[in-house]
Amino acid sequence: MNQLYTQVSKIKKKLYIIGSGLSGLSAAIHSQKKKINVEIYESAKHPGGRCRSFYDKKTNIVIDNGNHLVFSANKNFKEFCKMIGSSRTLKEISPNFFFFDLEHNLEWNLDLSSGYGKFLIGKKKLIPNTKLLDYFSLLKFFFVSKKSSVFDIVGNSKIFKTFWEPLTLGVMNTAPQMASAKVLSNVLKETIYKGEKFCRIFQPKKNWNETLIKPAIIQIKKNGGQINFGNLLKKIDVTDNYVNELSFINHKIKVNKNDKVIIAIPPTNLSKLLGNCSLPEQYNTILNLHFKIKQKDIKLFQKPIIGFINSITQWIFVKSNHLSITVSNANDLNSANTDELIAQVWNEIRKYIKKKIIYESVQIVREKKATYVQSPNNISLVKKFNKIPENMIIAGDWTQYNLPCTIEASILSGKNAVETI
Repeated sequence: MNQLYTQVSKIKKKLYIIGSGLSGLSAAIHSQKKKINVEIYESAKHPGGRCRSFYDKKTNIVIDNGNHLVFSANKNFKEFCKMIGSSRTLKEISPNFFFFDLEHNLEWNLDLSSGYGKFLIGKKKLIPNTKLLDYFSLLKFFFVSKKSSVFDIVGNSKIFKTFWEPLTLGVMNTAPQMASAKVLSNVLKETIYKGEKFCRIFQPKKNWNETLIKPAIIQIKKNGGQINFGNLLKKIDVTDNYVNELSFINHKIKVNKNDKVIIAIPPTNLSKLLGNCSLPEQYNTILNLHFKIKQKDIKLFQKPIIGFINSITQWIFVKSNHLSITVSNANDLNSANTDELIAQVWNEIRKYIKKKIIYESVQIVREKKATYVQSPNNISLVKKFNKIPENMIIAGDWTQYNLPCTIEASILSGKNAVETI
C-alpha cells in the first residue's frame, strides 16, 4: 500500500490549455519553463488565433490576418520573443508617425523621438493649424476616473480628430466615446510619458507567424508539449468546484484535482461553456485590406506606417510585397459592398501618393470579434468575473483589464496564468 502511495505521489500534475492563440502559447512556453507537462487543444486547424499569417491564393502571397502596433515599452512581448528565440526576426522603427488628412490634403509627422516634453514647450509644430495650448490635453491623462471615456477627457480638444481619435482607435479598437480613459492613460504612462525609448515600434521582418507563432510551436513540441488541432471543447464538467472532465467533439479527458486547466479563449466562447457569466457581449470588428502591388510602386511609400485622417483608411502598413490597410472599430463596414469598399480605399491611397497606380490583386480579412468594446462598463464586468472552478485559470488579452486587448496583453495573460499554478 505504501509503495502504491509513493508511485501515485510521483505522478506529475498535468496542464491542459484550451486555445492556441498567443495567450495559450504564452501559457505553454512559461509553464514548460517550470517543467510542467503541457497539452494544448485548439478548435481550429492552425495556431495563432487573431495573430497568424497564411498563404492567400487570391493574392498569391503570405498575409497577416491583422496588423499589430507593438511598442518598445511592451516588455512581456520582448521577453517572449527572447524565450522562443525570435528576437532577430523583428525590425525596430523610430517613433515617427506620419499622417495624411484626406479631407484637407495635409501631411505631418508626429515625432515622438524627443518625448512628449517637446510638445509642451513648443519646440515642434506637430499638426497643422494647431497652437501650443492644444497639446496640454496630454496632461489630462495623468489622473482619470475609471468611469470616464476618452471623449469625456479630451472630446473638446483641438487635436481630438488628428491625435486622440486615431490613437484611441489604433490602440483600443474602440471609439473614444466608449473607450476607457483609464486604460488609455495606462498606455500613455508606459509609452509617451516615458519618452522615446519606450515609443519605438516593433514589426516583424517577414510576418507575425515567423516571429511569434512558428517559433513558439517549435519550442513547445521540442520540450515535449502536445498540440491537438481540430479539437473543439463542447462541455466542461465540474464537481465540487473542480473541473473533472473536458468533453470535446470526439472524445473526453478526465481531469484530476491536482491538474490545472487554462482556458485561453474569447469571453463569448467562455460564456457558452460556463454559463451564467456576466461578461462583455459587445465586440468590434477590425477590417484589413491587403493590396498586392508591383515592387516599383512599393517604393513610392517611403514610410513604413502611415496614419490616415478623415477617411475609411486608418493605417497603411507597407510590407515587402503588398500594402496592408487597417480599419479599426469597423462594425459599420461589416455589410458594406466589397467592391465599392475596395474602390474607395484604393482611391484614398492614390490620393495620398498622388499617382494613379493599380493593384494586382486584393484580399479582405474581417475579424468581426477582434476585441470586445473596451468601455468602462465592460472592463468592470471583466474585473468582477471570478466564478470559476478551483483548478481552472482564465487567460486571454481581455483578462488584462488594465491594458488594451493587444499582443502584449495576450502574452502577459498567459504568463500570469502560469504564475498562479
